[in-house]
Parts: sequence; structure tokens; C-alpha cells
Amino acid sequence: MSKRRICCIVSAIIFVLFAIFMAALILAQVFKPKHPILQTVSSTVDGISTNISLPYEVQLNFTLTLQMLLKNPNVADFEYKTVENLVYYRDTLVGNLTLPSSTLPAKGSVLLACPLFLQLDKFVANLGDIVQDVLHGKIVMETKARMPGKITLLGIFKIHLDSISHCNLVLGFPSMEVVDQVCDLSTKL
Repeated sequence: MSKRRICCIVSAIIFVLFAIFMAALILAQVFKPKHPILQTVSSTVDGISTNISLPYEVQLNFTLTLQMLLKNPNVADFEYKTVENLVYYRDTLVGNLTLPSSTLPAKGSVLLACPLFLQLDKFVANLGDIVQDVLHGKIVMETKARMPGKITLLGIFKIHLDSISHCNLVLGFPSMEVVDQVCDLSTKL
């Protein structure tokens, strides 16, 4: 074979390998898994209930309905398992919420009304703090949510994601609406 023909074949092979590499790089950026967003949009107080039992046990509870936004920025459906959302007031667990498993469509979102039963007797452990917060007109709560799931790319590759949302909510008092919210979102592959 002539040297010129060998040079053309080697150049063609290098060009094809470079084109495959560039296509793979572009596809990797397009299909790169992004973390699903789990965010509290608003909240309202729906009801207050009391339970008095002997001897001298009084329970006061209220239902806080959170409007939760679940958003999937990926180009593939996100199948998530049960979502657990824990609510803390000054490092004391005051309520939890479990959402059933479902699927978020690609580039889709859903707004869920999530009734959350809060136990006010847990707030009483921090009575001085809650009184001070009420006098200032705002109650600071912390939510920690975990949403494990998977994304299937091209019907072949399954990527497991664990989306974690850690939010600080400031509820106005007496309206009990979200005044401020700061969330840290992270995803573990």
C-alpha cells in the first residue's frame, strides 16, 4: 500500500473516533441526571383539634397543609419511591408526612396538597421559644425531605438518584403563610 493511502485510512479512523467522542460528550451533557426539585410553595392551617384524656393529659394539634412542588428537570421520567418529609421546630420533631410513590414525567412538575398533622404538645417543650416567636410574628420551622428514585435513559440505563431537600420555612403569625423560604437541594447518585 502506498503511504498516502495509509495516511488517509488513519486520518479517517481518527476522524470517526473523534466524531464518536464528540457525540458521546454531547449526549452525556443532554442526558446528565439533574436533581429533582422538592419545594414547599405555600402553607395554610386547616384545622385545630383537641383531645383531653384522664389523668390531666391535653393534646392540641393542628393540620398544616403544605403545597409541595415536585419538579423533574430531566429528559427522562423520574420514578420516585415513598417521600418522607420531616418537620422540626427548634430541633424537635413536630410532624411528618409521607407521600406515596409515583412517576414525574420528563421535564414535568406536579403541585401536591399535603396535609401535615402537627403535634402542638411537642411545641410546648419549647414554650418560651414559641411565645417569643409568636410575639415577633413569625415561626421558623425546618423541613427535611428525602425522595429516592430512578431515571431510565433510553430504556436501558437505570440511574438511581436520592434527592434531598432541606428547607427553612418562616411562617407568618397569625396568617400561618410562608413568608420566607430557603432551601438547599442535593442529589446523590
